This record gives sequence, structure tokens and C-alpha cells, in this order.
Amino acid sequence: MNEIPKEWQLEPHYQPSLLWFSREPHTRWFIGLETPLRESEDYPGWYFLQRGDRMRMVDSLEEALTELKSRLKHWNLSDLFGQTAPYQASKSERKRMVVELLEAPIATPPPNHDPDRDQPLPPLLERKWELGNYLLVATIEYTPFRPEFRTRFDQPNNPIRSLVGKVCTLQAATQADLEREDEDEDFEAEWEELSVGAVHLEGNRLTVGFWSHTFKADTLVFGVAFEEASFEDENMSYYLSTQVQK
Repeated sequence: MNEIPKEWQLEPHYQPSLLWFSREPHTRWFIGLETPLRESEDYPGWYFLQRGDRMRMVDSLEEALTELKSRLKHWNLSDLFGQTAPYQASKSERKRMVVELLEAPIATPPPNHDPDRDQPLPPLLERKWELGNYLLVATIEYTPFRPEFRTRFDQPNNPIRSLVGKVCTLQAATQADLEREDEDEDFEAEWEELSVGAVHLEGNRLTVGFWSHTFKADTLVFGVAFEEASFEDENMSYYLSTQVQK
């Protein structure tokens, strides 16, 4: 039995998060729209207020823990939009929180966990602090995903091979339209749906539903295994995806 290509395999990644909640619901606005607030299911009696991090993904538990430690120590709790922390902790409070963070138990992610197949895991680390009318929650979540990569059409690691047998959507846009889109900011290339159906690959001949086309062996393919692939010929650019419009 052939091994799955390295580029198709899940890579471990970790999401360190710092989340603010308040005792009372606050009006939240996003892109000019008011967001209705609901009581948190995970933390009853509290309402989500804002993030205290910038949603950075890291490659190891050690990096995730270091990220949380640094943000607490320096009280660097601004989010992606520059919104600052609703509570200003004293130096002694921050020192205590760092100690408690480092003492918190950290679970080990189960081997062979596949987020596409298995139920979501609870956080590997979770630590909560009540600070006046606010609750600050530090978590580390296990978030493995497959990498984007480039290869050639005739190579064993071609991501299109991982989609064989799956029902996928094939879209295409002309090279001429894409070139015009690059030159004219007011023009948008039209992506046409060519086919929706099962994917087959015989040599370098790709079939999607009733659509079929043979590509050159050295055609560049860019994609994510089991999810999507982009490639082109002299006239068209193609996008193959597991997303199927209903």
C-alpha cells in the first residue's frame, strides 16, 4: 500500500486565544452592523465582549503557551482592530495570572485526530480569571490542517488525485479576463461553473462529471489535498473544489 504523500498529511497547529466576557450584555458593532449578544453556552452568566489576541496560529504547544504568557505579562491584549483590554490589571495581578497559566494542565491531542472526520476537541488548555465585571479566558486549541503546496500535474502528490471519487465543482475563467482584471481595477473576471460531478483522473486526463480535458504533464498545480486545486492551460484557469453549490 502506497503511503499518503507528505503534502497531503495534516500538520499540527495551535490557536492561543484570550477572550473577554462581561457580566452584562454590551452592544457590539461590526462593519456598521449591530451584533446581537447572547449568553455564552460555555460560560453561563457571561456575555462575549471581545478578543484579547490577534488570532495568530503557531506550530507548537510551546509557542502557544509563550504567546499567552507574553501577552498577559505585558498586558498586550489588543485585538486585530486595535481594541484595548476593558480592564487594566496591576503588575501583581499579571504576575499571579502568568503563574496560574503556567500551572494549568495541558492535554495531549489524540494521535490521528482528523478535524474533517472527528468531533471537535475541547481546548488543550483553559484558564479563567474573574476581573471585576469581566471574565478573561485563556485557551489553547489544537487546530491541525493540511498545507497549501505547488506541484506538477503528473506527480504522485498532485492534490487533484486526493479528490478522485469525490463530487466536486469545477470553475474556470479565461486567461484574457484574468489579465485584464490585473490591469483594470474596475474589471472583474467571470468564473463560470463548468461542471459538478465525480472526479476521475486517467493519466493526465481529468474528468469532472461530463466535462473532460487532458493537461500537459508539467502543468503547475497549486492546492490543498482533499479540498481544492488550481491549475491552468493556454487559455483558461481552473479551480476544482469540494464546495458544491446547492
